[in-house]
Amino acid sequence: MNTEEMASLYGTPIWTRLRMHRNPVRMLFSGGVWASAWYLFSSIVIGLALFCIVTSITITSAALVIIWAGLPLLIGTGYFIRGCVVLERGRARAVVPEGLPPLPPMETAEGFFPTLKAVWRDRITKRGLAHFTLLALPLFLLDTIVWVIWVAFLAGVTVPVWYRYIPRGFNGQHWHGLEYGYFPNGPHGKDSIGFWIGSDLSATVAAVAALVLLLAWNYVLVATARLHADTTRSVIAARDPLASARRVLETPGPLNTATHT
Repeated sequence: MNTEEMASLYGTPIWTRLRMHRNPVRMLFSGGVWASAWYLFSSIVIGLALFCIVTSITITSAALVIIWAGLPLLIGTGYFIRGCVVLERGRARAVVPEGLPPLPPMETAEGFFPTLKAVWRDRITKRGLAHFTLLALPLFLLDTIVWVIWVAFLAGVTVPVWYRYIPRGFNGQHWHGLEYGYFPNGPHGKDSIGFWIGSDLSATVAAVAALVLLLAWNYVLVATARLHADTTRSVIAARDPLASARRVLETPGPLNTATHT
């Protein structure tokens, strides 16, 4: 692996899959949009599950320390968190095909207390705990909002196909259509606010509007996937072993001049 590849792996990532295409139509049909949608959806499900599990076993283990029963549980919790880190790195391959930096090995120790100390002194364990507890809920809320809005726009594009199969009732009268807004007295009654889809023309207008919004929201979707992957990289990934050497080479001086000649 050369220096540029190491820089991409540990430093500013080169998004080979999550590209921001200037053409919104090309963006829609790019693999990055659909990879981002899958990555965020899996993050919603798996992230919430890991938050509940990691938080529960960590609190339980810490509470049982007073009767010594929690010490073995703390060791198991540390290894479990590290396993969750491996899972997150694997999931990130959906949007980062080249993968995140490799995890450094945990320090080996002999004996019960040295093992306990080594597990919880491990940087990956501590960062993983912060990732699955402190950052889990903000990421969950962000991923959910962005993904749900994207799905709503995607469904809106298909409105002309299914709008006529949705029954609606107002004051004993029945219609078929879709409402965007507030219609207390029916689609043509008083105090109506919004857009009523009850014909092919109105459904087409709604689909075109949804398509425009979808084309714009794709950039938000991919940016959110980038943010989530970057958070995973910065919180639980290993440090760049060549970072200090690369800073020396990038700093103006004899070594920098020699590398560019």
